[in-house]
Amino acid sequence: MHAQMTHVHPLVFIRRNRTLPVPGVVTVRTGQKVSPMDIIAEVEIPTRHYLVDVYRSLGMKTPADAEKLIDRKPGDLLQKNDIIAETGGMFSRVIRTPGPGKIVSISGGRVLIEAESRKVTKTAGMSGMVTEIIEERGAVVETSGTLIQGVWGNMQNGSGGLVVQQEYVDGELLPSAIGLNVRRAVLVAGFCKSPEALQAAAAAEVSGIILGTISASIIPIAETQPYPIIVLGGFGRFGLDPFSKKVLVSSSGREVAINAVKWDRLTGERPEIIISLPSDGEPYPVEVEYESGQIVRVHASEHIGKVGTIQKIIPGLTRLPNGLRAYAAAVKFENGEMGVVPLANLDVLHMTSEFLGPTDEGG
Repeated sequence: MHAQMTHVHPLVFIRRNRTLPVPGVVTVRTGQKVSPMDIIAEVEIPTRHYLVDVYRSLGMKTPADAEKLIDRKPGDLLQKNDIIAETGGMFSRVIRTPGPGKIVSISGGRVLIEAESRKVTKTAGMSGMVTEIIEERGAVVETSGTLIQGVWGNMQNGSGGLVVQQEYVDGELLPSAIGLNVRRAVLVAGFCKSPEALQAAAAAEVSGIILGTISASIIPIAETQPYPIIVLGGFGRFGLDPFSKKVLVSSSGREVAINAVKWDRLTGERPEIIISLPSDGEPYPVEVEYESGQIVRVHASEHIGKVGTIQKIIPGLTRLPNGLRAYAAAVKFENGEMGVVPLANLDVLHMTSEFLGPTDEGG
């Protein structure tokens, strides 16, 4: 069966489609170099309309008669109480706008007015080059660099210099870690359970936070923060996996882009960290099968958060302690412990071979 993969690479080729959810205006050109926060495409999406029924309000015989009295056209911008239509004569009756807006259409003696809209933009999400334009939607951006994928994000994106403080990489993010020196920086910590730390980071105007894990109880607070928060491992206190930790520590001081989207298993889009580098990387696979020798992380069950190596794929269905039967693998964890884990609970950490050496040197 296809494995669920999380990519952790110090240097790979990265290609991303950056597109709007609806047609809009593309603001870049092929061959253009872009930074993480450069806008690729933008669109105004209407959020509220109101309908002015001139036909019924004036008691006209036909909608066509009503439209003859409308002295406006689609695209006109209106202020509150502007005249839309009037009958004329000594006892003229007038129809005015209930509020500001833009006329979207005039049909059947009715005027549809767009009262409010919001601008939706799509940014590059990384430093790179535009290699293809997707008409009215966005563009394809390519780069080579470090890629670390996560499991949860708060739907923000941003970029900044990576600041690594060893005591927090190995432990909890505390409010005391948030000082004046972290403004516009991206912080790294093993885990966070303190809403005060997240709020202090907002006050200090950090550019982002990278966490190994987060307490589920502070997710509502994390979702309201104005900067991106990406969680690499999941929910709890087991912290950063050794491979992500190693590449982050070795990348201290570099410019990092965080795209903290929600993980969409249908499209494959997921929260990720990208650090563009001047060297060329090779493409990475998008699909693999579970097999012996793979490094995996457990994302459910009593072994949650543990990293280990698949010793063998157990043939057929295995009866689990809870009585359920599932496809499973025998996994040897870093501490030497063995466990039988359902394949559905395993996340393959796909990485280059240099990660297979010692991971406790911090570099």
